[in-house]
Amino acid sequence: MRNNKRFIAAMACVMVMGLTACGSGDDNAANNIQQVEPIPFTENMEQDGSDIEVHGEIGTQQVTEAQNVIDTQEAQPTSDGQQEAQEQVAPDSDEELEEKLAAYREARENAKPTSLGNGVTMGGSVSEDEYGISYDASILETFDSREIAEAYGTANTYVEDTLGISVETRNTTYHCVDPRIWAIYSAEDKGVANGYDPENIYVVEYCDNGTWQYLILVREGKGSAWKVIHHGSSYME
Repeated sequence: MRNNKRFIAAMACVMVMGLTACGSGDDNAANNIQQVEPIPFTENMEQDGSDIEVHGEIGTQQVTEAQNVIDTQEAQPTSDGQQEAQEQVAPDSDEELEEKLAAYREARENAKPTSLGNGVTMGGSVSEDEYGISYDASILETFDSREIAEAYGTANTYVEDTLGISVETRNTTYHCVDPRIWAIYSAEDKGVANGYDPENIYVVEYCDNGTWQYLILVREGKGSAWKVIHHGSSYME
């Protein structure tokens, strides 16, 4: 009987030690998880004649815009008949498209900022569909939020420092909404980005003295740094 009690007591100690070790292991695992540090940025926004100081992370608004585009396209599935009908619709002329883009960009610029809490403010979101602007943005699903933020950080630096442009818009760069530029992802001839796969290309837009221009960014592969290889009105230049 005494031996049995000793055996039971020993087993109880082993179980307690095992549970303690497991708990400690979980704590160590949790402590070893690397936290991704945000990339801070500050921009001045002018809304209704008053200056609004924006604090957040580089690409906060742009990342949200990109996600909104994905969500919008996913929420509007089309049947085979609808898809065929859309393909038969004649594309806009350049003049018609420019008018739609101008209306959209004006609405985007004037959209009321939204408070995200903790002093973070983001510009309002505007749907391209409301302005008849359509393009395939499925490539955005291959980028995570950090990759998009890093792309915009690189783009902002290029516009402000390399080009030396002092933009008058609320943000330095924006999510590109021109279908003619988005064609770079599906085109066989990718112009200045020839040799790069779609998942290693990113496009953004910016306004230079009232004229909207585009940046073409590329990277060597997932995890590598973005770099701007072209700025202008087309990726074919």
